[in-house]
Amino acid sequence: MRTAIKKIFNLLPVNVRRIILRSYEKKYAGKNISFKKELEKDGNTGVKNILFYHVSGLSFGGTEKFLQIIAKHINPKKYRVFFMYSPQARSSSSSNWAGRKKYLENIGITFVPFSYDSMSKKYPYEVKNMRPSFAEIIEKEKIDLVVTAGSGYSEYPFNQISSPLIILINIFGSPNTQPNIVNNICISHAVAEKIRPIVPEAKISIMYILSEGPDSDAITRGKNIRTQYGIKETDTVFGRIGRADNAIFDEIGIRAFQKIIKTDSSAHYFIMSPPPVLIEIVEKENIPNVHFLAQSSDEKDIWAFHASLDALAHFRKDGESCGLNIAESMLSGKPVISHRSAQWNAHAEYLEPEFSRIAEINNADQYADYLREFIALKKTGQLENMGKSAKAKAERIFLVTNNIARIETWIDSALK
Repeated sequence: MRTAIKKIFNLLPVNVRRIILRSYEKKYAGKNISFKKELEKDGNTGVKNILFYHVSGLSFGGTEKFLQIIAKHINPKKYRVFFMYSPQARSSSSSNWAGRKKYLENIGITFVPFSYDSMSKKYPYEVKNMRPSFAEIIEKEKIDLVVTAGSGYSEYPFNQISSPLIILINIFGSPNTQPNIVNNICISHAVAEKIRPIVPEAKISIMYILSEGPDSDAITRGKNIRTQYGIKETDTVFGRIGRADNAIFDEIGIRAFQKIIKTDSSAHYFIMSPPPVLIEIVEKENIPNVHFLAQSSDEKDIWAFHASLDALAHFRKDGESCGLNIAESMLSGKPVISHRSAQWNAHAEYLEPEFSRIAEINNADQYADYLREFIALKKTGQLENMGKSAKAKAERIFLVTNNIARIETWIDSALK
């Protein structure tokens, strides 16, 4: 009887086997579960335990979404995934963690929520009194490899362990020499250049933040947003999406739009998750045709936003060390207007003249010229063709299905 059950069990998809095993363990907790162990052994031979960790791991920021998409798409026949995060909000983008959890549910991932008393504001950013602790989970779940993300420093709590090995998604180019960090996956060439003087080349890889691309109904939902605001098909809609954070707000986009709207009422600006200071500017100065959309952690809302646009009109004071919002708009077939920054300009690595324009720092007049150019290009049908070029480039470098094999190669190399 047991042999027959085991044969049937091994024919099931891996994700289904994971769910059955967890249910079995929960039901018989504290009792003899030797048969469960037999099933686990036969059904998961050679499977490695991978722990994904970030304090705000279920945020909808680009850093956290990169962790989430890797956890979702790596091969479940090769890796058993644990996802460790805290429900305690650190910012507005991490307060709606339940929405991002839905993105990872029902695919066999084991969630490991933890609480803590406080988190220091200085390096190494100690998370005080973690419950359960990072080390406890590594020991309990027999973790073979940790995948985490951060500015690049060897931070708490992974700076407290000498094993297992760690793959660090390096966001801002801070260098580290912690021996068990075996790979820094830098999210742009600009990030990689910052660590090269210190980190050995063998421990540096480069990959832009990945995305799944829009779902099949996104275009319909995007049209519904335009209809909701009474926008004609012939009107030109620009858009910006990002954190509602005054610290990263750059007024170049709204000042440029303010210039063009004086002579062309057919232009509109959708801004999803607007910074408070931007709302204040628009309301005080009575700038027309600016429409604010609430922030959302739901993928459907994000892809509907991008689908509603004719072009992305991006702005961010400190620039982009990668630029997931730009990648998502390109995957939606949208050309891009952006600007240079005094800090990060990694988006200039992949934005090409055939589908984008980049204004110089603080040059709202130049940005406004690009807005006018795109409005004219829409009327001739050329803007749509630019969007097709953007999409083709994005699918090569941002689409997860075209790039996840490289991630798995780096994981397998670390595990060897």
